[in-house]
Amino acid sequence: MKNLRIWHVGNWCFHTGQTYIESPFFRSTKGVEFLNYAKNFVEALKKIPRAEVISEPSWNLYNMSPEQFDERLRWATTIVFGDVETKCLHLHPDFFNRNKWDKYVTFPDRFILLKDWVNNGGHFHMLGGWNSFSGEMGKGGWGRSLFHDVLPVVCLQGDDLIESTASFPVRAPHPGHPVIVGITFDEIPPILGFNETSLREGAECILEIGYNGKWYPLLAARRFGKGKASAFTTSASPHWGINLQRWEKYDQLWLQLFTRLFEE
Repeated sequence: MKNLRIWHVGNWCFHTGQTYIESPFFRSTKGVEFLNYAKNFVEALKKIPRAEVISEPSWNLYNMSPEQFDERLRWATTIVFGDVETKCLHLHPDFFNRNKWDKYVTFPDRFILLKDWVNNGGHFHMLGGWNSFSGEMGKGGWGRSLFHDVLPVVCLQGDDLIESTASFPVRAPHPGHPVIVGITFDEIPPILGFNETSLREGAECILEIGYNGKWYPLLAARRFGKGKASAFTTSASPHWGINLQRWEKYDQLWLQLFTRLFEE
């Protein structure tokens, strides 16, 4: 088994507490939490033999200098984005630094750099969420990005969220696939939502999720140059994936995805 260096971005959140209004002049907010909703996912990645994991929020990505971004790409063998909208890659805070407006302001296009990284042998994986793929009201933006053709799925234009408080059926078109061998999906915990996509030509669908009489990609993958890309169109963490975290096969699924996908 190869050494893995996994860079996970996204799924972090600040929770500010309740707002108290106790006079006509003052109000206060009491309590704050800084949470990594993907804690269980990250812990599962750390259990993979010979794996190193860095997990950080999407605003770290947004604030990265070109040099820091290049350093991450040189380090990582695997990159996982969860609930990361394209604006985190499009812009850099220096675009809003008026002190630099007396000359041209440009930066290397991080979508092109990321595409080249996959083409040269990296494994990129996207987790679903309100800011993934097209996302809520199209805010994810991945269907309009220069990276779109790397993904194993085709994004909608506009809102792609499909949600239910009761869950959706899941099936495996090819039960013997190396990524899911030893895992049955008739007892998978309730999934509360997913991003609607379609399978890209030439990609393979490992798992499907059903809604309103149709089946959509749940786990898909493709080769891209010397590398590979995969997509899990629901979340591995709350809120869509809150029940998956309790699944006895949760760790096994990620182990096999990141060690067996397209391995000879």
